[in-house]
Amino acid sequence: MQLSGSESVEDVVQESQDFEEEIFLDAIRDFYEQEFERNKGLYDYVADHTNNFRDFSSEVIREEPNVVKLLRYLVKPPISQMKFGQFAGITSTDSYEKESPTTPQHDTAEQMADFVERNLDERKVPWLNEDVDEEYEVEQSREWVCDIIAQSEAKTRYRNWRKDVQEEKVAETMLKAGLEKVNISLLESEDDIPTGSFTPETKVSVTGGDHQKADFVARERDGGLVFIEAKAIGVKIDSYKRIKEIRNKESDWRRTHPDSTVAAALSGWIPESQIETLLNDDITVFWEHRLDTLESHFS
Repeated sequence: MQLSGSESVEDVVQESQDFEEEIFLDAIRDFYEQEFERNKGLYDYVADHTNNFRDFSSEVIREEPNVVKLLRYLVKPPISQMKFGQFAGITSTDSYEKESPTTPQHDTAEQMADFVERNLDERKVPWLNEDVDEEYEVEQSREWVCDIIAQSEAKTRYRNWRKDVQEEKVAETMLKAGLEKVNISLLESEDDIPTGSFTPETKVSVTGGDHQKADFVARERDGGLVFIEAKAIGVKIDSYKRIKEIRNKESDWRRTHPDSTVAAALSGWIPESQIETLLNDDITVFWEHRLDTLESHFS
């Protein structure tokens, strides 16, 4: 890990935390707003086609399978895709909730509609049993239900997006350094990867153990292997587990390839003590907000 002047590890750790928080807040807000608006549309669709949740039918689900997600959150309590699917005689409702959903069979949709009708959360649809201002309560229900869904979906989307973004940045940096991208599903020896190239996400055969996945494996122009793990850590307590994963992989890789370089491309909430642990294990640390050092390594 390169430091400049009087800079300390603590300084770089703080920079990384600030960098990660800025990414998180910008992205999670966008994801939340997108999911909130999308699910308001689904809520309105169901309300319009069921007389404000009074008359469910299988056709409502079959015509717009994405409403399955909304229905999962209308029951008491909200249930998972697998649990809802189980009640409808299938493994999961996942395929109905995708951007390009499949259409459930008529009997499956019928079972889902019946289940929701029997298990509606009365607090989310108070107008069905109470003398209240229905128009007002429907609007309040929509805000409440869509907020719950948007919170959950935004977190899931962020986790997946954040990992992809970090790995894309690492790959772009190695391309910028002049390495060629290749695709290798299993690395059994250094000869499986050409010099001056790298492969994203591949399994590595290790001595005396199962294959160990690497986010990246590169082969330098002098022939040396470099294993790189990319970790973006948003919660400090998670860092201990993630750093341990890197160290365990380092042990496996170096047992099989003792002369290799093992590196971590990091971002986020990682205590200084955990960085020192990596450095003591001779694991090279690159920071996502300073990937010029990764480029320099391969240039």
